Amino acid sequence: MGREKIVLIMRASKKFVLKALIVVAVTGSLSFFFSKKLLGLLLQKADLKIYYLSLPEVFLSSIELSIYAGLFFAIPIVIYLAWYEFHVVSSINAARGYMFIIMAIVLFYAGSIFCYSIVLPSGIKFLVAYGKDNNIMAMISMQRFVTFCSAMIFAFGFTFEVPIVLLALGKAGLVRSKSLTKTRRFAVLFIVISAAIITPTPDIYNLALLAVPTYLLYEIGILLMKINERRKGIL
Repeated sequence: MGREKIVLIMRASKKFVLKALIVVAVTGSLSFFFSKKLLGLLLQKADLKIYYLSLPEVFLSSIELSIYAGLFFAIPIVIYLAWYEFHVVSSINAARGYMFIIMAIVLFYAGSIFCYSIVLPSGIKFLVAYGKDNNIMAMISMQRFVTFCSAMIFAFGFTFEVPIVLLALGKAGLVRSKSLTKTRRFAVLFIVISAAIITPTPDIYNLALLAVPTYLLYEIGILLMKINERRKGIL
């Protein structure tokens, strides 16, 4: 990589970070006015009561939720900005670039919705029931609840980006589909360990809710890489 290209990447990174922060600040500020409704949407899937344990906790938690929501709703613009700023130093043409943008947005929201609709309710239900079995009642603070739910949703959203990441690495020539195929068993082990860390419960069911889709997305990524390599005449 030449010095000129490195300079271009650094300039693009600076512009991207600045613009992304501005976008998230705007969407986060707007989200603050709907923080109560957003909290209500999270509580719908939790089916439990939450408490505030200090006077400023509700206000501070609302700000935290607004920041998460701002980033969540800004994802399409942030992804577009990433393409807009970095496409000059990449070899991807405009048509394929827009395809990357659409795929990245769809996969992120698919993972987030999957987590919100299926993983969060079952995970929270398991954790609360585990305490009840020992005659321990849940008293969950608002701040911890917001952090837990938001982190889970973003974790699933970014995990679903696996095919895009693999395809991008393949186009950059950093990874080949053959090497990923040969090391598949290590990838499976890594996926299972990562799923065990990310998912909130130790049971196999919730672990599989993340591990199985991630593995399928991994295989889709390899397939996309093979298609790209055939077009380039590598295979």
